[in-house]
Amino acid sequence: MSALEDYRAALQRLIADKTFNVPKGSAINKDTVALEAGRKRGSIKKSREEHAQLIAEIEAAAAAQNEQAKPTPTQEVEKHKALKKAAQVKLGSLKEDYELALTKIVSLEHENHILKGQIQELTEEIRRNNKIVRITEAKNARKLHPSKES
Repeated sequence: MSALEDYRAALQRLIADKTFNVPKGSAINKDTVALEAGRKRGSIKKSREEHAQLIAEIEAAAAAQNEQAKPTPTQEVEKHKALKKAAQVKLGSLKEDYELALTKIVSLEHENHILKGQIQELTEEIRRNNKIVRITEAKNARKLHPSKES
């Protein structure tokens, strides 16, 4: 695909607002077309004859984009109110999820604490009732108390 074909494909994506490389809703101009085509900003130049038709197409698309009906201030306010309400609903949902997660964590911490205590009690009980002495424990005991050797 030639550079001009890349630029034209990028222009069509910008017009359709289905861009890959620039944010959706970007203004149509030579720089955004170049960036969308994967080229550097400023690579479309008036001084190049092969770009003359492309520049005309870009300017026409930019004019059409500017002529599209822009929302009135009242519509903008309503839109922002709706967005704010949706954000508040989502925030409430996230807070509920957060509280639930904290409750689970506290519950697991409590259970973990209880289980550690039970393990410690059982380990102590085994040591008290166990008549078998490990060899390493016996050696360590002799080193600490050399007078008790048999």
